[in-house]
Amino acid sequence: MSQTPFGFADDSRRYRLDSRIATGGMGEVWRATDTLLDREVAVKLLKTEFADNPTFRVRFESEAQHAASLHHPNIATVYDVGEASMTDGSRSRRPYLVMELVEGQPLSAVLRPGVPMDPAAVRDLLAQAADGLGAAHANGIVHRDVKPANLIVTPDRVVKVTDFGIARAAEGVGLTSTGEVMGTPQYLSPEQAQGLKATPASDVYSLGVVAFECLAGRRPFQGETAVATALAHLRDPVPDLPPSVPADLAAVVRRALSKDPTQRFTDGSALAAALRDPATAATAVVAPPVVAPTPATQVIAPLPPPTTSTQAAYEEERRSWVWPVVGVIAVVVIAVLVVLLLTQGNGGDDPTDEVTDSPTQSSSAPSSPSEPTTSATEQDTTVRIDESQYVNRPLSDVQRELADLGLRVNTERVDNPGDQIENDVESVNPTGALQQGDTVTVTFWGPVPPESPSESASDSPSESASESPSDSTSPSS
Repeated sequence: MSQTPFGFADDSRRYRLDSRIATGGMGEVWRATDTLLDREVAVKLLKTEFADNPTFRVRFESEAQHAASLHHPNIATVYDVGEASMTDGSRSRRPYLVMELVEGQPLSAVLRPGVPMDPAAVRDLLAQAADGLGAAHANGIVHRDVKPANLIVTPDRVVKVTDFGIARAAEGVGLTSTGEVMGTPQYLSPEQAQGLKATPASDVYSLGVVAFECLAGRRPFQGETAVATALAHLRDPVPDLPPSVPADLAAVVRRALSKDPTQRFTDGSALAAALRDPATAATAVVAPPVVAPTPATQVIAPLPPPTTSTQAAYEEERRSWVWPVVGVIAVVVIAVLVVLLLTQGNGGDDPTDEVTDSPTQSSSAPSSPSEPTTSATEQDTTVRIDESQYVNRPLSDVQRELADLGLRVNTERVDNPGDQIENDVESVNPTGALQQGDTVTVTFWGPVPPESPSESASDSPSESASESPSDSTSPSS
């Protein structure tokens, strides 16, 4: 290339950085050259503060390896992942991701505030994006951060979904000293805003927000603050789309934006089918409950090989939102729900009426103030615990969810063999049918043991590439 190189992404000097494409909340995206295979690639260098978080690095590498297994025309292929020495002389190592370089621009650059896009074009572009997400869902991978900046549109109007795995790597990990995380609350599903586990239906919701924005020229929910926006996703009704949007397309978008994940399309493939043929929307399988997420069950045809890579113009969202941790949102949400429940439960009557009736009346009548209310049935206090819902998730999330179910939680740390993520849950015991007030023990992985210099050298993709270029393997191969 004609540009003067800005250095290399890796210690083996395989990935030469040629020009910076974009800078965002998570890091920088560079146009680069793979000097071993003599091809252009895109390299994402994560921000330096991630280098000091070993939990993030382990999770990032694991998720990138999963993403590298995806081969689909509507997914930007992940080629490689690794860590490189910092240029400031510190001992920290900076994670990087090598991706397919796609010629085009993000959908965020195509959108114009107040200017709706052509419904036929929206239907085509987002069906392609849903195809890509569906392929990931069929492989048990959830994107978690679907937004216009992560949907690249080529000059031939082919959509490529990018940035698989980064949101999962950041999930449950403290990324800054102030206890904040990066995100774009405008596209978060209600369950993500509450800190619940993301499922394929969560990606469907986020793509539904993108569809609404394309068709209306504005987002469906926009508060003055990030917290206000997240609350709007939880409780505000979906606004009407412009009359120019065909009724069948509007119905598909509205279903994708259902507050209840079980009422949405089960995964990206189901959404893609509905976008192309709205008649199928009425019979499409709905998503499984968010409390028991399972991989997508729709059978898809064998995926074609990835399309030929061309030059890319990756751009990230122009504004990176730094918003309070999910816990803050959860506190606000719980407060709102309590107020709503109390209001609805009283039905506008004087609350003193509830404690003046005789306790010998029917079970629908509240007990007297001198005796505790005992109208709750055994069914009301029984909770069922499925260990698979909690294993390999952050300990803090699992503790909160179990406590919300009325259970007492004990925690035990176990030694990390080296291939597990610190503070992720290893097991939950007991499981099955429990009563509120019962105690469950949650075991979680301890710190990753330090590696010896020889092990570090052999485990580093960059360093192994420098020792024997012929042994290097591309995730896309």
